[in-house]
Amino acid sequence: MVNTGGLALAAVAAGAAMLAWSRSARRVPQAGAAGPGLPWLAAGALGAAGGLLVLGWRQAQGVPGLLGSRLGHLVLAVVLVLLLAAVGAAWLHRRQASASAAERPAWRRLEAMLTGALALLALVFGTAIWRLPGEALAIAHWPFAWRYDPDLPVSPHTWRRLWAALAQTGAAAVLLAAALAAGRWRLACLAAAAALALAADWPRPQMLLTEANRSSYQRSALPFSDANLLDGGRLYQAHCAACHGAAADGRGERAAGLPVWPSVLGPALFENRLEGDLHWRVAEGGQVPSGRPAMPAFGQALDPRQIWQVLDYLRLRAYAAGGGAGMPAVPAPVVALDCRDGRATRLSGLRGLPLRVVAYAPRAPEEPQDPRLLTVALTRDGAGRPDADCVAAGAQAWDAYALAAGVPPDELAGAQFLVDRRGWLRARRLPGAAPAWTSADNVCGPAGRMEDGSAGGLGELLLAMDRAPIALPDIRREQ
Repeated sequence: MVNTGGLALAAVAAGAAMLAWSRSARRVPQAGAAGPGLPWLAAGALGAAGGLLVLGWRQAQGVPGLLGSRLGHLVLAVVLVLLLAAVGAAWLHRRQASASAAERPAWRRLEAMLTGALALLALVFGTAIWRLPGEALAIAHWPFAWRYDPDLPVSPHTWRRLWAALAQTGAAAVLLAAALAAGRWRLACLAAAAALALAADWPRPQMLLTEANRSSYQRSALPFSDANLLDGGRLYQAHCAACHGAAADGRGERAAGLPVWPSVLGPALFENRLEGDLHWRVAEGGQVPSGRPAMPAFGQALDPRQIWQVLDYLRLRAYAAGGGAGMPAVPAPVVALDCRDGRATRLSGLRGLPLRVVAYAPRAPEEPQDPRLLTVALTRDGAGRPDADCVAAGAQAWDAYALAAGVPPDELAGAQFLVDRRGWLRARRLPGAAPAWTSADNVCGPAGRMEDGSAGGLGELLLAMDRAPIALPDIRREQ
């Protein structure tokens, strides 16, 4: 995947090439001399626009990122500049071809001036991409009331209507372009283009899309830290447990008196809904079909940061329930560390290295050190000093990983977690389940389970994590 620096370099290179073309065009003083070819400029700008669009689409993670993030907006701005350069070059070429020899120097100066101005814009936007902070990948808003949902069942008939409408619209666009370039048949091409565009039978949005809101594609940018997760748990118990239940099972004390039974806030919630939609529902509330409120709006009682804390808490709790099966990837809770070589003070500082997080049991046999990864030991109440690369001491770190394991804190000792190089939870071994490692993404094999807990089995897990990395970028701030 191209990084932001590579994307900025591509945008700057396109602007620099246009600027060089502009300077070359200004150096042709004679009226009859042939300057740099406008068709080549148009083709080059069009190709650069397509290439940047593809690179931006990959870096911004698709259409939502292009339309809803600062990085996406800058990429689209550069693409627009290049498209203007391509269209302008084509138009100037046509006008210059019909101009007299005396008029051509004026047209050449105009094309050089316009190309130079657009080149400077591309350079400015490319520099802005270079200077973007890491959270610029975060999606700020979704500008449409609908979005595509791959899980929405769409009939083959609807797909055929869509492709037919797209083909008609494409043909209309080709005829429109032909009308702009043609002379004799211009009116006929325009009429045919208009007829095709009007005859396109587009299916209704409801048949292909699902409703969306401006925060649909937003994701939490808060640190996935022990403090934030436990704060989210306290907020959940204070504001949500009365209806959804202390265990998020939908069986709160007020559940029976509500017009609609509260949802179970487990893995299925995160499998079927986007995080941004969940945030919107908590902030704005929900309604039953009759229009009566089913869930109150918590936008006044909880600020946006607190709502994300609650959702992160529920997300880790859902991971505990099913090991992450069917859910988006879950980060490893970030905790404070004391490393014997001083390499990091927080778990996020160990990105780039595979980690094994072990809940230390004072009287249990020590886990043998493995040079292929770093071992992080969780301790509680300062009990003992384990032989580990780093130690996370304190109740908050212990409680956060107990939440990830789905066990009470008093039963966490002996649990282990594997964290990949980008900070995602990939496998776990729960107390009493040794030596079985389990994973929701086939790292432990097609059955999601690996009984071999030896050094050889651990090596297989590490290789599997490197072979199948999680491509989703982690936009969370590390500190």
